[in-house]
Amino acid sequence: MVETRRGTHTNGAAVDKEKPARSEKIEKTGKPSHKDSATSEVKEETRDIRHTVEISDNAAAGDKHGRSQSPEVGRKSQKNSHTTASIRAHQDEEPEKREEEDAAADDDTPGVLEKGIIYFFFRARVNTDEPHSLADVARTYIIVQPRSEEGVKHSSSGHCRLLALPKKVLPQTGRDRFMAFVLKADASYTELESEFLSGSEPEKQTGGNANASDQAERHYPAATAFGEGVYAIIGTSRESHLVYVLNLPEKLGAVQKQLGLTNQRGSFIVSAKNPAFPMPGGAKMVGGGPRYPKEIQDSFRSLRWVPLRPEHIDYANSHVLLIGESKGTDSIFTDDRVGRELSAEVEELADEDIDRMRRLGSTEAEAVFASLHAKDQAEGQPELAKTFG
Repeated sequence: MVETRRGTHTNGAAVDKEKPARSEKIEKTGKPSHKDSATSEVKEETRDIRHTVEISDNAAAGDKHGRSQSPEVGRKSQKNSHTTASIRAHQDEEPEKREEEDAAADDDTPGVLEKGIIYFFFRARVNTDEPHSLADVARTYIIVQPRSEEGVKHSSSGHCRLLALPKKVLPQTGRDRFMAFVLKADASYTELESEFLSGSEPEKQTGGNANASDQAERHYPAATAFGEGVYAIIGTSRESHLVYVLNLPEKLGAVQKQLGLTNQRGSFIVSAKNPAFPMPGGAKMVGGGPRYPKEIQDSFRSLRWVPLRPEHIDYANSHVLLIGESKGTDSIFTDDRVGRELSAEVEELADEDIDRMRRLGSTEAEAVFASLHAKDQAEGQPELAKTFG
């Protein structure tokens, strides 16, 4: 059992004792800015990915021969045999060392590779200022903001990664395998506000041969927040998991459930795609794929997919496959010592985030946008759980 400010925690479960104060829903309006420039939708991945670690250990063995010798020759032979034995003993250490290294590489003990703050957004379809269902959603987005031991990295500028999910919904079971790609790998708060969070003024759109009566106004709605919390990328030698704990909204609504956030805590298996291989079904990688440096590209070896590591999503146009986990965080936050320690680490981060969000705004939307240094964008935003009415 782990005592946190959120309550007594056992086997990865937490009971909230306190939550930020809430305020009433306010009327939603748009804010002018650039158009959403997200690229076209990629196809759903259907190939089963299972990562294996190959271990080979080749040890050389020599023949031993015994032969009767004279005393002098025997002494020389004995001396040589001691020297040879010493050399062989030294050589024998290398296979043993390789075995230890291979065993370490094959260690499936999970560990936290990265942790930080996570935000969930969607953008409504063109000219849709009041979305009422999933049909009114154009695309879903995830923002992850890593933390170091000292806190959020480069907090004055942002250091945020913006990922787009063309399928709009998050995967929930192992049958759900949805692709996401990195739109921005190191976005500043200013970039996020001007190029993503804000909408655009209505503008005239006219067809090639259209007359004035055929003109129509097109308005791109601002991004709408529907979730905020903390995350951790937890990895083993064979797979990686993206675990999240929601702090906002306090109670899930229709928008969260329709977009795949069905629980306050969840987990996805996450894999990075090797850009050296073509996309399934002949599709092209968004933006031509990431431009990894040689050391990252070489780490893929000949595999099409590898367990996601933070450095994979530090490059724009990198592609990530998310696979749902029916057990949620229970697949990681197990009853053993390691599972309990991982759970306690994430819960501690969640508790700190609750305290931080309380100080940022009197409403959920205000706190989320203030956290991204875009407090003005909260004007007209509904509370996170009430987006679909």
